[in-house]
Amino acid sequence: MRCLMLAACLASGLAQPAFGQEAVEPLTMIDALGEALSGNPELVALRREYDAARTVPAQARFLDAPSFDAQVWAWPVTTLNPIRADMYMLMVGQALPGRGKRASRELVGERSAEVSQRQVGMRANDILDEVRQAYVGLALARETVVLYDRQIPVLRRLTEAVTLRVASGHAAQHDAVQPFVALSRLQAEAITWQARVRSEEARLNTLLGRPVSQRIGPTVPVTAASIPSDPVAVALERHPAMALVAAEIAREEAELARLEGERRPDFMVGGGYMLMPGEAGAWTARAGITWPNAPWSRGGLDARIATQALRVEAVAARREAIANAIRGSVYDAQIRIDAARQRASLVATTTLPHIQHAFDVARTAYAAGHAPFADVIDGHRAMLAADVENAMAQAEVAFALADLQRAIGAVQPDAAPAHQEQLP
Repeated sequence: MRCLMLAACLASGLAQPAFGQEAVEPLTMIDALGEALSGNPELVALRREYDAARTVPAQARFLDAPSFDAQVWAWPVTTLNPIRADMYMLMVGQALPGRGKRASRELVGERSAEVSQRQVGMRANDILDEVRQAYVGLALARETVVLYDRQIPVLRRLTEAVTLRVASGHAAQHDAVQPFVALSRLQAEAITWQARVRSEEARLNTLLGRPVSQRIGPTVPVTAASIPSDPVAVALERHPAMALVAAEIAREEAELARLEGERRPDFMVGGGYMLMPGEAGAWTARAGITWPNAPWSRGGLDARIATQALRVEAVAARREAIANAIRGSVYDAQIRIDAARQRASLVATTTLPHIQHAFDVARTAYAAGHAPFADVIDGHRAMLAADVENAMAQAEVAFALADLQRAIGAVQPDAAPAHQEQLP
């Protein structure tokens, strides 16, 4: 069985750089994933949002700004001059939240920041999957271009041979037209695949945070992936979606605790100085307390607490829905892997040898004058189609493995959990 990645690597390695151009270093899958984690613009933006969210909890540690008041007493209505007033009052006040309220608000901020952090991991898992898909897609496109580049000279030699046979009178005139039509069709298909190579390069560059037109070096064989012995259990343990919903539950529970803490009263303290012109002044003091459980106000707080309790239950219920979706994704990916491997094995061991044999028979029969040249052209196209199908089958295995990695939540590409079965 031919290896898609190995063929792409060899083909890229054999290609010599054009005069005046520097060779580009090979790009491994691990390097591509690491570069995407550090340079993808969307992940960079999400990390900046997380950095901003981390600063929010510190805001809850401080008291509200104090208030300063000045009052004028007994200001006669017959004058606009405040100096003629009988008394002046200068006051300062400070609100003091109830016991534990600042700590609960800080905890809500910390839980919100953790949610923001988990969102980065969630999006990173999706982006890494896109990188894997683009990497394999690029390798497939390059492999297919190599296949066409190999078959075009073969068809040209057949064209030259049939032209000589027609000139010598050993073949019909219409035999000389068929190879030219087939060659034009083959070159058109090769142009399509070359465009796909450029498209996959642009897609991969975008995911890596590079300039879209930057050259990408040769792809190299991907290190054999591994499947955990119990992929569902591993996925439920480390998938970013599970970590995200756990963080959301913690945040909603912290908000519920904060609301319940609002039943405790807040305090207000203040003091000042009373100035009376021509007389001795006097100090003033003020203290106050809120009554959150007043009969005419506690209903609103009870309603907010009940609403938040329902939010906690809703997020907890969503966790089970997410877990169920992860189980389905892992199972579906395993089915795809098995089917892709069977198809790749069938194409490599059955389809390719039979088509190659049929092409050799058609070419020999035509050379002996026992078969029309159309059989040779059809055999050549069938052989090329089988080669492309084989490359696609190999790529489908890689695509399916990438889907499994996404379903498991393998954000770190080189992480390997214990008790794994090595893939062939």
